Amino acid sequence: MSKETQGFELSRRKVLAGLGGVGLASAGAGLGTSAFLNDTESFEGNTITAGELDLKVDWEEHYSYPQLYEFGDPTEGLDYDVHRMNPDDPDFVAFPDPENPMVWIHEDDVPAYMENTAIEAFPDPDGDGTQEINTGEFTYSPCEHGADLDADLTPSDGGATRTGNADTWVDDVAQPLINLQDVKPGDFGELTLSFHLCDNPGYVWLQAANVTESEHGLTEPEGEVDDSPDVPELAENIQTAWWYDTNGNNVIDESIGTVDVMIAVDTSGSLSSTDVGELEAAANNLAADLDVEADARIGGLSFGGGSIEDFVALGDGPVNFSGLAANGNTPMPAALDIARAELDANGRSGAETFIVLLTDGGPNYENQVFEAGGHSVGGSYTGGNMSPSDVVHDSELCETAEIAADVRNDHRIITVGIDDDGLPTNNDDPQDCDGNSIASLSQYLRDYIAGNPADYIAAEAPGTVSKVLEAIIDAIAVSEEVFHRGTLAADLDMLTSGNGIPLDGVQATDFDELTGDPTAEARECFQAGVSNYNGFP
Repeated sequence: MSKETQGFELSRRKVLAGLGGVGLASAGAGLGTSAFLNDTESFEGNTITAGELDLKVDWEEHYSYPQLYEFGDPTEGLDYDVHRMNPDDPDFVAFPDPENPMVWIHEDDVPAYMENTAIEAFPDPDGDGTQEINTGEFTYSPCEHGADLDADLTPSDGGATRTGNADTWVDDVAQPLINLQDVKPGDFGELTLSFHLCDNPGYVWLQAANVTESEHGLTEPEGEVDDSPDVPELAENIQTAWWYDTNGNNVIDESIGTVDVMIAVDTSGSLSSTDVGELEAAANNLAADLDVEADARIGGLSFGGGSIEDFVALGDGPVNFSGLAANGNTPMPAALDIARAELDANGRSGAETFIVLLTDGGPNYENQVFEAGGHSVGGSYTGGNMSPSDVVHDSELCETAEIAADVRNDHRIITVGIDDDGLPTNNDDPQDCDGNSIASLSQYLRDYIAGNPADYIAAEAPGTVSKVLEAIIDAIAVSEEVFHRGTLAADLDMLTSGNGIPLDGVQATDFDELTGDPTAEARECFQAGVSNYNGFP
C-alpha cells in the first residue's frame, strides 16, 4: 500500500468532513491484463494516520456461456424460455443492458439465471462461482477479509478467497478479473465490484492498469475483411456500460416507481436522551428527503420500553417524530411485524415497500401482545427472555431473525446498525437458530435482519446516522444511474488516463463522472460503513 500527495483542492466543507481520496482497486480490468489490485491513499491539506484511510473490494462476475469454464447450462432450472428477441412482455427483463439487450429473462427466473451464469467471486470459500457472505463456518467482514493485495487474486483451497477455475487460475498463474479469451458474437457478461471504505469517508476513482490486448492472428472469416493481422479489434467491438448498482443485484434497474416506507426508530434504554434526539432528527430528515425525491408515502413508529410507540400510518407527506424518549428493552420483532402489517394493509398496489430500521442493539423483549395503529402482533412470540433483562438471548436472536426473513418475502428491510462492532448485549457466545456462531452485532443485523449487504449500513454513533441518509435515499428513491455507455476500448482509455474515472458518492448530484471536474462541489464522497456497488456489463 502506498501513500502519496496529489493536487486536489478541498473546500472547507469537505475538509471538515474528514475526507481522503482512494484509488479503487484496478482488479485486472482489461483484456488479458496483468493488473491486479492497488490501493492508493492520498490526503491534501490535512494529515491522516496510516491505515485510517483504507479500501477493501469484493466482487462477483457472470458470463452468458459459463460452460466455457466447466459450469452447466445457464438455462437449467428456469421456468420460462430465454428469448433472443423482445417478447414484448413487461414481465421479462432485458440483459445485460436495457438499452443494448442480448436476451430477455422472465423476472421470476432472474435469481436462478444469475446464479447459473456466475463464474467467479470473492469471497467464494466453496468455489462455486457465487459470492458467499455467511456460510455458518465463515462470516465475511469486508474491512477484515476484503481484497486489497495481489495475493487476494490467488485462488486457494482454504479461506475466504477467490474462486479457483479456468477463468481465474491458468498454469498456476492468477488471471485478471476481466480476461476475454474466446469471445463469440452474442456473448455477454457482467462484473460487479463492491467497495468498502473502512474508518473514514473518502473519494473514489475507478482505474485500470497494465492492459494488454492481442490479435492472435486472423481466422478465415476475419481475414476476408481485415488486412491488419497485428492490430487487435476486440475491445472496440465490445459494448459496455458502467452503473451504480445500489441494491447489489448485478442487474441495471433504471426505473423507480412508487415507494411506501415505514421508519422504525430504536428508543431502548441503551441510548441516551441525546442519542434518541439525534435519531429523531435523522429519521425526520430522511422522511422529508424521501417525500421530495420520490412518489413516497411514509409512516413510522418507535420501539423501546416494552412497547411500540409514536405510530404514524402511511400517508402523503413526511412523518414527523417528536419527543422520542429512551426507555427499557428492544422489541425489534414487534417493530418489524407492525411495520409489515401497516405496509400490507395500507401500502399502494404496485409500490415497492421498505422498512427502515434504525437500531443500536439486538432484540430483547417480553413474550406479549404489542399493539399500535390498529395492528396487534406478538401473541405467538416464544423467544422473548427477560431473565436477566440486560442480556440479548439466543432465543431472541433466532426468533427475530425468522420474523425478519418472513418480512423480507414482501418488503425490503434497510437496516442501520449503530455502534455495531461488538457482540449483542451481554451475550458472549451468540448463536443463530442452527447453532452457528454470530461474530458481531453488525453481522447479525446485516445477515439476519437486512438479509443483504447492500441493505445494511453501519454508523459509528447516533449522531453520524445523518451522514448516511443519502445512501438510504439512493437505495429507496433514486433510479440506478448508468453514468457511461460505450466500448471497452474507450473505457480502457479513460480508466488508464490520469486518475481514471472519478466516482460520485451520491447519485442525485449533478456531477458528471466523465466530463466533470473531480474537485467540483457537486461531487460527494463515499461514506464509511456503506457497501458500494459498481456494475460493468
